[in-house]
Amino acid sequence: MRRIALVVVLVLAGCGGTPQGPAVTAPSSAKTAQAAPGPTDRRCADPELNDKQVAFPGTGGHLTGLLLGTGGTVLVLAPQASADACSWLSWAKQEAAAGFRVLAFDFSGEGRSQRGSGTRPSDDVLSAVAYTRTLQGVRRIVLVGASRGGTAVLVAAAAATPPVTAVVSLSAPDTYAGEDAAAAVPKIAAPVLFVAATGESSFAAAAQTMYDATTDPRRRIALVPGSLHGTSLLTIAADGAPEAAAAVTGFLAANAAA
Repeated sequence: MRRIALVVVLVLAGCGGTPQGPAVTAPSSAKTAQAAPGPTDRRCADPELNDKQVAFPGTGGHLTGLLLGTGGTVLVLAPQASADACSWLSWAKQEAAAGFRVLAFDFSGEGRSQRGSGTRPSDDVLSAVAYTRTLQGVRRIVLVGASRGGTAVLVAAAAATPPVTAVVSLSAPDTYAGEDAAAAVPKIAAPVLFVAATGESSFAAAAQTMYDATTDPRRRIALVPGSLHGTSLLTIAADGAPEAAAAVTGFLAANAAA
């Protein structure tokens, strides 16, 4: 696996969106969770993804996503606001090729997931974790969240039983939609990487605050140059992207090898 050193520098916010498609039929159980898209059902405008679509139980209805790769380590990717599973696609394909299994999912009421009343983003993350635990050959689960998704994976990681393997937070605010990541991080029993861009000062400050509050000695922080936000840190070639990619790659190599 690739190894690259972490970079320490700082982050703020923005969010991308992708077109939504028709809902996927909910499976009867997590173990049989899979969609049966037709030949014109092109998720992310990519016909090669037709057989990569999955659906699994959430707290308020079924959730949907894309499942790529076959590795024993699963990366669960939680999108930022106004975005769905497709926002991760280029990085998800890259990591699947590197030997990881990757589940990029849609939050409740977004993408192709059903809307559930009273569902919190962290609940959806925990539902995705529960689904990945049913997949054959899975040995490690890593949560990766962008912006709103970063807050959600931090809160979910504090509640996950058994603990997840590791957590990556990209441009996460310390609070979002009533969920308090700053209060959650001291309870996380896993290594956590906080990544943010210095051009997004409030997000960089939140990353530093949460890093300082995290008690696991394996925690890491990468405050990188530029103003990329969330998923863009890993999917767009711009200032700060090489440092962010290096930080994430090195963190995964050290804590959750494929």
